[in-house]
Amino acid sequence: MQAILEIKNFTKTYSQNKKAADNLSLSVMPGEIHGFIGHNGAGKTTTIRAIVGVMDFNDGEILIAGHSIKKEPVKCKSLTAYIPDNPDIYDYITGIQYLN
Repeated sequence: MQAILEIKNFTKTYSQNKKAADNLSLSVMPGEIHGFIGHNGAGKTTTIRAIVGVMDFNDGEILIAGHSIKKEPVKCKSLTAYIPDNPDIYDYITGIQYLN
């Protein structure tokens, strides 16, 4: 059975060598539910943004149903949904426009 999400050695480094995520690996199989728990600055949001393709990352690989987010971003984005924690976008479009 293929993983729905597979993260291999994911690392995201910001300026001044501050690592938001360092060598993270995990697999999510069909039917599983996972959650990220951690203190502020632990890399939870950074990891989610990299998974959905709205943030680039330094090292590692993220696969959505076997497709690379770096090599096949459009395919991966067609398989996922992401609602950001910042609701500013709703000031500019309707709810149905956002869903479409």
